[in-house]
Amino acid sequence: MTDDLFDVLPISGVTEVTRVQTRDDGDSDVTPSVVPGVAEVTTVADLLANAMEPDEAEARHDPITVVPESHRPCFRVYDGWSVTDSGRKLRPGVWLHTMSAPKRNCEPVPVDSWICGPLYVEAQTFDGTGNSFGRLLRFKNTVGRWRTWAMPMELLRGDGTDLRGELLAMGLSIDPSGRFHLARYLQERDPKRRVRCALQVGWCGAVFVLPDAVIGPDATSVVFQSGERGHEEHGQGGTLDGWRTEIAARAVGNPLFIVGLSAAFAGPMLARCNAEGGGLHFVGDSSTGKTTLLEAAASVWGGANYRRSWRATANGIEGAAILFNDCLLALDEISECDPREVGNIVYALGNGRGKQRASRSGAARAVSRWQAFIVSTGERTIATTMAEGGHRSKAGQSVRLLDIPAARQHGCFDVLHDQPSGAALSDAVKRAAVTHYGRAGRAYLERLAHDPRDFAERLEILKGSPDFNHRDFEGQDKRAAGRFALLALAGEMATEYGLTGWPEGDAVKAAVVAFKAWRSLRGRGNDERRQILERVSNFIERHGDGRFSDADASNEIPVRERVGWWRDSQGSRLYLFTAVGMREALKGFDFNRALDELEACAVIPKAGANGKRSKLERIGGRTVRVYEVQADALGSSHGD
Repeated sequence: MTDDLFDVLPISGVTEVTRVQTRDDGDSDVTPSVVPGVAEVTTVADLLANAMEPDEAEARHDPITVVPESHRPCFRVYDGWSVTDSGRKLRPGVWLHTMSAPKRNCEPVPVDSWICGPLYVEAQTFDGTGNSFGRLLRFKNTVGRWRTWAMPMELLRGDGTDLRGELLAMGLSIDPSGRFHLARYLQERDPKRRVRCALQVGWCGAVFVLPDAVIGPDATSVVFQSGERGHEEHGQGGTLDGWRTEIAARAVGNPLFIVGLSAAFAGPMLARCNAEGGGLHFVGDSSTGKTTLLEAAASVWGGANYRRSWRATANGIEGAAILFNDCLLALDEISECDPREVGNIVYALGNGRGKQRASRSGAARAVSRWQAFIVSTGERTIATTMAEGGHRSKAGQSVRLLDIPAARQHGCFDVLHDQPSGAALSDAVKRAAVTHYGRAGRAYLERLAHDPRDFAERLEILKGSPDFNHRDFEGQDKRAAGRFALLALAGEMATEYGLTGWPEGDAVKAAVVAFKAWRSLRGRGNDERRQILERVSNFIERHGDGRFSDADASNEIPVRERVGWWRDSQGSRLYLFTAVGMREALKGFDFNRALDELEACAVIPKAGANGKRSKLERIGGRTVRVYEVQADALGSSHGD
């Protein structure tokens, strides 16, 4: 076998191969390929005009190619029709030139086998950890258009069925009987040129990677690598001016609309500000415009295929989150999701980590990771949806996806912008969202990727402003305030970059309005504390007459499944919970932590010298250890 086994021979009139120049520091640059003379076919007439019949090819005097016996076996690629020195016509594509096996009284003769359409291996790819190797391929599909694809090497495992399926779907013609030759061609010799690959959408160092584009300084040194041909979510349509005029301009005067669009720009800001993931959940009655806000936000990044539905399993939504890393994850109508899974999904989306799974050998697989800003809609809050599935909403879940009431003057809107009603404005925005999409997000990335400013510092300044910082704010309030400050920053940056046309400061004002709306729906104070107080209060209301009795009654009344007693003192009622009753009332909470919260609200007395919060009481001629619960304090604390 000769060194020419991987010989790629350009011939006269052949399109130039993409050049990947390796620098001295070991990194790589990819110079985009130039495809002269290949017109993009957009109509049937264009397709017919560019079609070439065999007799037309003969009239063009196709170049003659010579493959000496000394060079065989070897692979060669021809972009156009060619003729061998023996007069055989070679169609465009990859050819394997070999010699026949020697036979008795017969000399070996040249054998030429067509493998597939024109296909070049431009470079080898690998990620920042030196793994996930692949090949950067450039090929011509069956309608004469050149495509590039970073192919993972793992698709060559087995008989390469998965690889051929992807290439066929992308339009490459392949000889079914030459499938093993195709795999051999792709990996016979490692290309010297090297390119770093990114395996998912999002930031890769200083550049932002989309399925079909890399944006930022030194963008030519990175390529998106995927084992699938899809990723149509990040499509483009219409114009940026159209999006600004027909969508962004209609958000002026509509705080929730501005917040929704700001949320779309917040995804790439998460990494630049070292901020945690999470998002917003717009809550309201049907036909108020919640989905319109979602579609408008999604139009920043893509078209109709960008929006996702809550109607999915936890694994399915995890896969969707990976697709929208460092971008917007838009989820519509939470009622379509299994209520039993909502809590785990909210935690996973906010934490940015998938389930730990085992490989076929039992070893732990790499955990999927992502970071996205989430915008969700529904007629019910997160807590209400989880309660329907028999689960209690925890504080960590409620602060990861913030419930925003979508109730303004006209549904979700305050200003109608010359439209007769909120429904008409909603319809106009929806029409614009399917016409102008995907442009604003890319324009935003172009500016953001080249912006050297410290956005983490700018975010801290916003978080410290009176709008998002108050002495009464506790841990969860502060986390939520930081989320709204991030929205304000993202919206203001989009305005500064000239994308929205909003007056300066409008994004901050809208974020403050949404923050206040969240607090009004949630109530003041720590969310877990409020849930504990509600739980004890509801327990007393539900069982007060049936499982409690008067502690000072001369004859103790038999009570089935007793949980305590009550005693009136100075016009207020004191409930004396047994240990079993108190644990039942606080079921689902950490018991000692719940007692800490009740003590902090003066619902139960402070712990005694022995460290215990329960006290000994003489009831019905016997001594019982009980927890004293002040009903009035419970009610006033609950009201806060």
